[in-house]
Amino acid sequence: MKHILFAIISLALSTSAAAATCNQHLDVGTPNQSDQILCRDGYAAGYNYQNKVSNWVAYHITEESVNAFYERSNSFRTDAEIPTAYRAKSSDYTKTGYDRGHLAPSGTMDFSQESMQQSFLMSNMAPQLPGFNRGGWKALEEKVREWANTYDELYVISGPIWDGNETYIGNGVYIPNSFYKVILDPAYNDAIAFIVPHRKVSSSELSGFITTVDEIEQLTQLDFFSALPDSVENEIEAVQWEMW
Repeated sequence: MKHILFAIISLALSTSAAAATCNQHLDVGTPNQSDQILCRDGYAAGYNYQNKVSNWVAYHITEESVNAFYERSNSFRTDAEIPTAYRAKSSDYTKTGYDRGHLAPSGTMDFSQESMQQSFLMSNMAPQLPGFNRGGWKALEEKVREWANTYDELYVISGPIWDGNETYIGNGVYIPNSFYKVILDPAYNDAIAFIVPHRKVSSSELSGFITTVDEIEQLTQLDFFSALPDSVENEIEAVQWEMW
């Protein structure tokens, strides 16, 4: 009986731990609590009710996961987990000139049918200009998948940067002035960070957008890698790399 009880307790603790880090996506820390944290198979997100765009999405990827493939659905869906008043809808983007731009890219989330479909929830979208979404931003997403093959395992955090002067589309979906992406290689505790201006961007420009994690934290008021020891976190966040 003791053994059975111990097994039940162990399973409960294991399930609780998995939920706490959202399928490993938040193992290295939760950037902030935002208005609502959403836990998906392929990513976690901190949603902003006022702007109707997530402040951050975080996803843990491996060489194995980025090389799995399920066909893209292109089925954009309202996120029913978010209170009705704060939901972004696909129709908010219609005829605005802006793409429904993924924060956690579908091409990285397609390791299962469910994960790929979850990537099309509107809580994972931000208004993005076509020349941004289909140009340099897409190239950066592809580069991250290449790095996952090189380094075996990565933690990625991506999201918008607000400057207080934003306009919006549809029923109050705010347009970011730029976007960030932070990539951590946990094997060597190295992180590379990008701030990409929200305009037409080419892949050849990406190296010019490299910055420090510290800079992004200052602009967003988020706290990356908070689960790491302070000495490690501080060293990681102060370094500015050239392109990996």
